[in-house]
Amino acid sequence: MELPLRSEAVPTGGSANAVANPQSGAKMLSLQRTTRVLLLAVVLGLCDQNYWQYSNVDRYFAGYWMPYVRGIGAAPEQYRIGVKMAAWWLVQHLSWGFRYGFTLMDLGASTVGVLLVYDLLLRRTVIRSAPTALQWFASTGFMMLVCYYMAWVGFFFRPETLPSFGVTACMVWLWTGPRGKREGTLLTVIGLLAAAATQAWIRADIPCALNGGIFLACMVGSGRGLSISRRASIMTSLACIGVAAGTQLYIMRGLYPHATYEGIPVIMLSRDLHQPLTLPPFLIFMLPVAWTGFQACRQRYVLNTGDRGLIFGAVIYLILWVVLGKLDEVRIFIPFAMALIPITMELAVRRIAGPGEIAAIVPDGVEV
Repeated sequence: MELPLRSEAVPTGGSANAVANPQSGAKMLSLQRTTRVLLLAVVLGLCDQNYWQYSNVDRYFAGYWMPYVRGIGAAPEQYRIGVKMAAWWLVQHLSWGFRYGFTLMDLGASTVGVLLVYDLLLRRTVIRSAPTALQWFASTGFMMLVCYYMAWVGFFFRPETLPSFGVTACMVWLWTGPRGKREGTLLTVIGLLAAAATQAWIRADIPCALNGGIFLACMVGSGRGLSISRRASIMTSLACIGVAAGTQLYIMRGLYPHATYEGIPVIMLSRDLHQPLTLPPFLIFMLPVAWTGFQACRQRYVLNTGDRGLIFGAVIYLILWVVLGKLDEVRIFIPFAMALIPITMELAVRRIAGPGEIAAIVPDGVEV
């Protein structure tokens, strides 16, 4: 879906319904198409690299994935079985190697993910109504951050990284879409529950953190910026947490109660602090996220409930990662980092434009 963008700001005190220049609008639609083509190029290049990594595993470490399929792998990877079991189904029914199934899921999930996150950027009123130069800046910055985060996918390579991002992007897109009629609300709730259940088989901590952030934001906010009403959001977020947590418990206690961590501590924080080399990748990767958090605190008055919910969820997930995960395994945070890019770019545009120009871009009474 291509959203028409206005190329010039509305003068202060001018009409909010001023008609945009058709020629400039055509240029902005061309910008959107160009950005999407470049995003697809990035995804194809990344998935090609992933294919050769999967191929190396299949060729030189034959049977590497089979312990997890048989349920005898080490925790916690044994509990993140969704992608591996899907690839195994393709092995059984289509006689594919694991590498083909993993690559197919990477390609589909990352394509859907980047396009949905880009659509979230285009939905933002400030971006749509910004001057031409700022619209170009927003799309360019979006592309740069996508490339920056995707460059870390191969760091501690795992097949569930890109599928986790794709499903997370779907959840964020469903949560922050335009508010529709009752039928649309029902479909949104069903979609969120289905996405939470799907993500729970890949990484259950992501839907728990994201929906926990939405719940907290709804408790302290008005619900503005969410695709469903505040009351429905509270109930839906709790239901999604219940689905994800219940699925995780079933996997841990029902399917693989015998899985162990094989000497690896469950709480990794103390171990990471005694290994200084884990800090540089963490600090480098988190630079854009830290800037986003800093600007969100400074410009918190422009964030709606949906933005706050995503930021709260990212903070919850960051705490879980720091306490329970390896600090240098930064691919863990990629789903949230990618979902935060639209907020990062809006805050950057507001930072560059300044209060006076922002007042001209978004007239009084227009929801941001």
